[in-house]
Amino acid sequence: MAALGESAARRTEDVHRAARGRPARLPRGARHADRHRGAVRRRPLSIDGHGLLVIISAPSGAGKDTVIERLLRAVPDAVLYVTATSRKPRPGETHGQHYYFYEPEKFREEIEAGNFLEWSMVHGDFKGVRRDALADTLDQHRVVIVKPEPQGMRKIKVLLPEALTIFIMPPSVDSLRRRLLVRGTETPEQLELRLRNAEIEMAAAPEYDYVVVNEDGKIEQTVQEIASIIEKEATRPRHYEL
Repeated sequence: MAALGESAARRTEDVHRAARGRPARLPRGARHADRHRGAVRRRPLSIDGHGLLVIISAPSGAGKDTVIERLLRAVPDAVLYVTATSRKPRPGETHGQHYYFYEPEKFREEIEAGNFLEWSMVHGDFKGVRRDALADTLDQHRVVIVKPEPQGMRKIKVLLPEALTIFIMPPSVDSLRRRLLVRGTETPEQLELRLRNAEIEMAAAPEYDYVVVNEDGKIEQTVQEIASIIEKEATRPRHYEL
């Protein structure tokens, strides 16, 4: 476990120094979405003292979903906010449990209606956080975990600066490639795209409050490190305006 700027941030530099300084691009139409968000915030949903919002990001193959699944068992009254996406479900994924699966056109309609706190285009698909559902979840639970990519984290952090941000780092790019090959859900072209995007995402790690390296074969250690961070940060009251 390392706070921003300490050993884990240095590890980020070692993992892929060449990627530094290349921020993730916002999708076309991001300014248009910002106008909708501005209109939404004229009637903010204020929440005091309820729920720690935890943003956890990681490149594909870093073990984020497995870590979060175990965190939900390790941290009392922790829930995963279910993100919306326009991609097709993978085998074993359930609507409403892993993601809310929208057709692309329906997702665009929800964007136009101003229903998303943030949204991004990731690997050719939309992903987003609905503000009304997030407000309800924060009001009802002690810890709420959201798992956007770095570009989504940046948008949420601007609107909700008291959110806690954690980046899960793989031990190396080679390790990341091996994990993706074992997963076997991507074509060779998709694999290379994910690795290129992973380099960009890992370069964003120093923007997070904490960086945790998920070493090969030590996932329980990773879970305990993140659980300790959450328990420490959960003692401070938070205020959110969505």
